[in-house]
Amino acid sequence: MTHIDHTFVNAVPVKLAPNTLYISAKYEIVAHLCLCGCGSKVVTPLGPAEWTLTTDRHTVTLAPSIGNGALACRSHYLITNSIVHWLPQQSPTAQRRALERDDRDLQHQLLNDARWWRRIARTAGRWWRTRTWR
Repeated sequence: MTHIDHTFVNAVPVKLAPNTLYISAKYEIVAHLCLCGCGSKVVTPLGPAEWTLTTDRHTVTLAPSIGNGALACRSHYLITNSIVHWLPQQSPTAQRRALERDDRDLQHQLLNDARWWRRIARTAGRWWRTRTWR
């Protein structure tokens, strides 16, 4: 098992150190060099329909797994409590399905977010129209 370090940053540096997660709360992303050693930069956006990051003072968990099917290495791993757990490579079909599922989940989240804003706007509009201005 491989242990991975983490550091909190405002912005991801241009040059990344191996076996280190760079966590930017400001930009809601986690970046690292692919853990297989190929040197490719991997960026995972954080959000309800994307990856989630759980951290305490010493360890991090990034979920779901990271499947680098678009990279030549095709690595696939899970980071739990700062330990890298290697998973089997995804087949092209599994990678396509995962991308389709991710896109569907993101579209659903965006639609729910839009509904939330519309409800707020309608409520604010009703409140504004019912005010007596003297």
